[in-house]
Amino acid sequence: MNRLWINWLTIVVVGIIAASCSAPEAPDFKGIENLKVDVEGLNRARINGDAIFFNPNNRQITLKQVDVEVSVEGQKVKDISREYDITADPNSEVSVPIDVTLTLEDLNMNLLSTAMSMLNGAEKKIRYKGKARVKMYGFSFNVPFDYEDDVNIAL
Repeated sequence: MNRLWINWLTIVVVGIIAASCSAPEAPDFKGIENLKVDVEGLNRARINGDAIFFNPNNRQITLKQVDVEVSVEGQKVKDISREYDITADPNSEVSVPIDVTLTLEDLNMNLLSTAMSMLNGAEKKIRYKGKARVKMYGFSFNVPFDYEDDVNIAL
């Protein structure tokens, strides 16, 4: 009878532990902060900022890779793939640096139209669409994101 009681108690304890464990949630992409555009002459622009992710889990996650497609005014201009090893604490935000240099050829623009839009302080829609690869409990999974912002490009 004692052995039956121990087996039953073991099953109950294992069941309670299994029920209390939940599957990891994918981090949420919150947006881009500190977005900055530096014009380097009339043929290049450098865009950088911080991609903000929120870890909704009760455990740490590790951001391993970010693949981003950058579009300006609806036109794809650059693919970026970077590897990271950034740890996000439980229930907190983590900042991931993003840095890209675009040329006139990337933007499919000519020198005159670019100069005129910079002198006028034109706003451009920049879209970041991609996925982040994160690791938790030894398993890796992808988190899709899609973010768009208006950026003022002026000399």
